[in-house]
Amino acid sequence: MRFIVLRGLPGVGKTAMLERLALAGEQVIDLEGLAGHRGSSFGRVGLTSTEPTKLEFDALVSSVLAACDPERPVWLEDEGPHIGRLWLPDEIVSGIVTAQTVDLSCPLEVRVARLCATYGTADPDELIAATQKIRRRLGNSQTDRAISHFHAGRPEASIRVLLEYFDEGYALRAAGDTRQPLPAEEMPAVLRDGR
Repeated sequence: MRFIVLRGLPGVGKTAMLERLALAGEQVIDLEGLAGHRGSSFGRVGLTSTEPTKLEFDALVSSVLAACDPERPVWLEDEGPHIGRLWLPDEIVSGIVTAQTVDLSCPLEVRVARLCATYGTADPDELIAATQKIRRRLGNSQTDRAISHFHAGRPEASIRVLLEYFDEGYALRAAGDTRQPLPAEEMPAVLRDGR
C-alpha cells in the first residue's frame, strides 16, 4: 500500500483536507477519527464519543485498509506511532515513515480561528486540564498565561500562547524529516487548489 501524508502546523486544516480529498474520490484513512482522538494532550477535549479499545481500533483500521485499492495511494495525516493511548498498527507506522509528503500551510490568523472553532467552545475546565498535562514541557510561565486566558473566557489568546509551544515542537520534528515531497504534478486538483 502506498501512503501519502499531509503535514503541517496545528490548525492548518489537515483533517479538513482529508475530507476534501475523500469527497474528490481519493482514498483516505482518518486515523484520528477512527481513534476518537485528535492527538496531543487536547485530543479528547470536547469529544463525547468513547474511544475504541486497541482491538476495536485495529479492526477499524484493517477494515478501511482492506477496502482500499492497492493500486491507488492512500492519504493520511502525519501521525506518530500512537494517537492518544492507541498505538497504530505496524503497517501504518512503517507506511507513514516511508510515505511521500504534502505540506499544508495557511496564515496564523486562519489557524487560530480554526482551532478556536474546534476547541473554543469546550468546557474551560477540560481545556485547563489538558494544558496542565503539558506544564512540564510548556513551562510554568506559558502554562499559567494560557490557563489565565481560559479562566477569563479568552480561548483565542490561550491558543496563541499554546501555538508557540506546539509550533516549536513541529519545527524540530520537521527539520529531521527526510521523507520526499509528492511532486506537484501528482497532486489531485483539490489539493493544488486548496493549499
